[in-house]
Amino acid sequence: MSDPQGTTTHATARFPDGETTQMAQLAEQLNRLLQSGGLAHLVLYDGDTAKVVLDSSVEPSGGKSALSPESAAHERTGRQLYYILEELEPDFAALRTGALIRTVLRVPTGAVLYYLVEPGFHLYGATASTDRLPELDARMAECVNGLRLPARYSPLNYGSWFNNEPWATAADATTPASQAPDPTSPTETALPADAYMAENRRAAPAPPPDVEEALRSVLDVQGLHYIAYHHSPTTAWGYDIFDHPGLGNFFRVQTPDRRRSRYGRMGRLLPGVTSRLNLSLRAILQGELIQVVLDVEQGAVYFHALPGRRYLMGVTLDQSRVTEADQQLGRLGSELAEG
Repeated sequence: MSDPQGTTTHATARFPDGETTQMAQLAEQLNRLLQSGGLAHLVLYDGDTAKVVLDSSVEPSGGKSALSPESAAHERTGRQLYYILEELEPDFAALRTGALIRTVLRVPTGAVLYYLVEPGFHLYGATASTDRLPELDARMAECVNGLRLPARYSPLNYGSWFNNEPWATAADATTPASQAPDPTSPTETALPADAYMAENRRAAPAPPPDVEEALRSVLDVQGLHYIAYHHSPTTAWGYDIFDHPGLGNFFRVQTPDRRRSRYGRMGRLLPGVTSRLNLSLRAILQGELIQVVLDVEQGAVYFHALPGRRYLMGVTLDQSRVTEADQQLGRLGSELAEG
């Protein structure tokens, strides 16, 4: 078997004795994803227990051999991710943005992708390169939805890779036709973001004018809705457009002030979370985390590391804009990395 780069790969599956035929069938489905190239390891977990472990670099050996040291390291890393990410659940529950459905952890030399398949089940994938990360992310999302559907779970718009699917873009059937927007008049989303900008500072003077302009300019109803630049442990500048009329549907239960407070708290917690994630990833990837994506059912939270222990935290509330907002934050990070 050859991947798109022309290199030969092999895959072996390992799952505990006594597992059902259905688990073997899941391993077969995941093996097809692995064989498509780019991903080096896949592990399917039930809670913190590995049910299927796939390694593209090991010769096939009957399916139930002992794990290679490298596979064992990835299996442990995925188990540690389960514990670390479980601790964030109360924060997302308080935000009422739904379950954490996709996590992306990127270092300079590779990345880990961690997907919710169904309650209690997660799929871990690792790649030793970031060159094809968007492609691998989209293929993994497609595979996970393929695992959900036979169990009668609805598909999820992981990473906003499925915006063209009818189920991801269907209009709200409960909205009366008389209340539908008039296509000939300006929509609420077209109102300028600047007019609804809220500023949040933590023990900080006004930011330098160029930094303020960069932070404010990245906010858009069609992309990032919250941005915070943590210059030091005690200095942070944040802006959001939560009061924009075009975002009103995201605040039917939570108020903008509550969201600001919760995201501010999360921003202060992220360095500790990323420090623990770095320790977990050290056994399988070289280098420190430069990007974390916490993709929930309604939008995503982003962490982008900058030199000198600085970092950015961004938020989009719109699930259909998750990848676009990620790219916006990446461009801002590149701009501020030299500051």
